[in-house]
Amino acid sequence: MFNKFCYLFLFFLYSCASSIFAFESYIVDFKGVKSEEVLNAVKSISQLLYLQEIPPISKASLQRRAEADIPNIIKALHSFSFYNATVLLNIDFDQNPVSIVFEINVGASYSFGGFTLLQANKESKFPLSSLNPKELGLHIYQKALPKDILQAEETLLSLMEKAGYPFARIEKREVLVDQQKGQVFVNLTVDEGPFCLFGKVTIFGNESVSDAFIKKKLQWKENHIYNPERLERTENALEQTGLFNSITIEKGALQDERILPIQIHVEEAKQRSIGIGAGYATQRGIGGAFEWEHRNVRHMGEKLSLKTNIWRQLQEGTLTYVIPDFQKKRRDLRLMFDYEHERTRGYSQIFYSVSAILEKLVNEQIRISYGVMYKYLHDTRSDNNRGFNLLKIPFQLRFNNTNNLLDPTVGFSFNFKMIPSLQTFTPQFFYTINTLIGTFYLPLTDNHRLSFADKVTFGTIIGATHHAIPPSERFYAGSENLLRGYHYLTVSPLNHHNKPVGGRSMLINSWEIRFRKSETLGFCLFYEAGNVFESYLPDFSCRILQSCGVGFRYYTPVGPIRADLAFPLNRRKQLDGPFQFYMSIGQAF
Repeated sequence: MFNKFCYLFLFFLYSCASSIFAFESYIVDFKGVKSEEVLNAVKSISQLLYLQEIPPISKASLQRRAEADIPNIIKALHSFSFYNATVLLNIDFDQNPVSIVFEINVGASYSFGGFTLLQANKESKFPLSSLNPKELGLHIYQKALPKDILQAEETLLSLMEKAGYPFARIEKREVLVDQQKGQVFVNLTVDEGPFCLFGKVTIFGNESVSDAFIKKKLQWKENHIYNPERLERTENALEQTGLFNSITIEKGALQDERILPIQIHVEEAKQRSIGIGAGYATQRGIGGAFEWEHRNVRHMGEKLSLKTNIWRQLQEGTLTYVIPDFQKKRRDLRLMFDYEHERTRGYSQIFYSVSAILEKLVNEQIRISYGVMYKYLHDTRSDNNRGFNLLKIPFQLRFNNTNNLLDPTVGFSFNFKMIPSLQTFTPQFFYTINTLIGTFYLPLTDNHRLSFADKVTFGTIIGATHHAIPPSERFYAGSENLLRGYHYLTVSPLNHHNKPVGGRSMLINSWEIRFRKSETLGFCLFYEAGNVFESYLPDFSCRILQSCGVGFRYYTPVGPIRADLAFPLNRRKQLDGPFQFYMSIGQAF
């Protein structure tokens, strides 16, 4: 009973005090700050604003809350190089709501006057004194922002780690402010730590993938100078194999003062996959696809895959065996067997081919491939019905610096392919198929939601006469990737029956305006122009065919699902319909 009485008495006192001293609300104003960025920073650290919905119970409490904001405001102003700023506080308790005003004088911004690196270990060989402040992101006589000093420290430690000093640290930081000159001087004392070399590699977590395969992906050798970039490149190389769910590369305990062992922890992924799909295009109707892949044959990351596509007028299959890092790192050997049976408006073909292709990754942007292929080809319903026994030596050079392989918005790429081909049996003849495809991507907004894309496709066949070249090896356009809107593979020179006979050169340009409305939905407008020509160089006296259309994109982790509706602007009698509709995965280019 006594306890209840005490609680009631305390509640009565609190209610009386609240009714006498509490404020229903107060307003806060910051004067003297012209920069919106600086003002937002000041407001973000203000406890007055943060607790505005919870007013204090007395004038003294409000006074203390307001005064507590002053050192935080000063600290925020220092972060913008205003090291001589002053803050005055005015509170008007007679107003309702109570008015709180901070009179801020930011003063002049301070600039960097000097930046000095000092070595804690005088016997160290790391050339700290040779580093230019610009290499660390600091510029003398520019604003002395604390965030730039911290970023410079991170950059410095990163440079030292890349030079073989992974345990370097900042031992002491001195920031001196010269109030008269309005300059800031920074002195950093650096403890370099030991100079390290790569040591023994230990692998954990692998079960079916052999240690030897993982070690083939290492981007360093034992006793080489330690460099964290080589760890990152090794991790990327292992990720690209598709054999692991997770990869962690860590430094071990230092040995012999400078030998740094490395530990690689992996978690294996499933190594077999199977896929079944379906698609639709107006030129082909409904079709299906089947894929199977084993990514770890012989426990060495060798891949065996089978891919098939079956449409009403096209049946194709490819069996591929890939040996990674064949004799050299970053060079793969690709053994392939291909079969295709296709019927188009201009020809019917059946071919079988076997090939051995070496693919070399020169760097992250450049790939080259070359090899040898034998192809048996039989064409019918064409102007040269016969079988061909072709020996080919394909060569391909690819460059790509775009920001995303599946959905690029910035950068450019080009793909040059040359295929010298020899008809080995009588009558013998020789020709070379050359294609060059260039793409360019330009973001039109800062968030890359709106972008422009351009693709130029050029092709030429040099060597044998037009008639000698197998009809199915000539150039044709009119597809989901080349001159959308025209009937499938009918853009080419025509005979007197309006039947496509293929060409020896091709020039087509495609433009797209792409708009990504949300994370999953997007749209595009496209326009394409070009043609296929009988001569080995484009003949601009011929008519240039044009098309336009709209597209819908649904973005997924494996790329956008694409649906395009295309309209031919130069319809040809008995060949082209009013539109073509396409569905597939991936951007058109």
